[in-house]
Amino acid sequence: MMMRDENEKKQDNVVLYPGVIKRLVEKGMEELKKKEAEKALELFAQAEAYDASHAQARFGVVLSLIELGQQEEAVERTSLLLKEGIGDYYETLQVHVSLLVQLSRYSEVVTMLEAVLSEDRLPSDHAESLYELLHFSRQMSDTAGYNPMYLDEENKEETAHELKAGLHSVNEAAKWQALQTIRELGLTELTKDVRELASDETAHVLMRTFALQLLGTWDDLEELEIAKNSRVMKVQPARLESPGERQIDSDVRETLEDSLEHKNPVLLEMAKQLHHTYILAIYPFLPEPPIAAAWAGAFHLVASEQLGLETDEEGMARHYGCQRYEVLAASSEIEALEEDILLETQEGNQWFHT
Repeated sequence: MMMRDENEKKQDNVVLYPGVIKRLVEKGMEELKKKEAEKALELFAQAEAYDASHAQARFGVVLSLIELGQQEEAVERTSLLLKEGIGDYYETLQVHVSLLVQLSRYSEVVTMLEAVLSEDRLPSDHAESLYELLHFSRQMSDTAGYNPMYLDEENKEETAHELKAGLHSVNEAAKWQALQTIRELGLTELTKDVRELASDETAHVLMRTFALQLLGTWDDLEELEIAKNSRVMKVQPARLESPGERQIDSDVRETLEDSLEHKNPVLLEMAKQLHHTYILAIYPFLPEPPIAAAWAGAFHLVASEQLGLETDEEGMARHYGCQRYEVLAASSEIEALEEDILLETQEGNQWFHT
């Protein structure tokens, strides 16, 4: 931590002109806005030397250290501010736990925020972001997750708040974990939030499919508009057939099995995985046009290319009893999703499991 030098110590005996500390803090904020963090730090440190209990000066030092990339020292200072009760507690807490997350000290975040939740209710202007940080840190640490056996009404309410924040997280892994946990705990009081995720066009398509399926298991009959890839439809989640169980899905799968099961089992599994991921991605929509033979040929073709096998588009179309252009149109649509979804699945670095 920074030590006060001799000049700063001498300032203890100086009679200050009125408003000196306030002016130093104002100048410090001006320098911070100009991205002059070193100058800002010097000004805030001078103000702190005059009055060690001045909240704005102390917090200004923290902000300057963060700008300078000195997170370790910044988190030590926010810890002291919390212990000494200087400044806005929740504003400092927000910065403190954010720094702990940056430093990958997730268990400390979980311990601290669980203690805060057990003592008091978070103010609304800080609640969502702190719940989100708690949820993310819980997933990243070795701390035990949510156990439905120990969820009394009070804890259940706090858990629901945390998981709701998780659904709005910008981190997809945290959002996915929140959605899975909501399903495991049966938190139907979050139906509205799950519906928002299912209809959110900015969310990952597989995440939205999972949300829609969850609504179906909760017997949600309220109409919901779903838009994917310029296609729009209104659905009642509880009345939807599950992906993979619709007639076109079964027909494509059976056509692939009839063609490849005895000739090339490895190729068959690759084609079926591509098919499974694709129908999850476009759900609740059907492959268009709904020609099972053409789609089976397309999945066969794309799987062959990914395995480095020689392909014959004309022969593939004849084999499946359809037109070459039908197979190529379907395979182009499959490949359009490949970089975003299919490669992630094969490389095993995805947050989802299909």
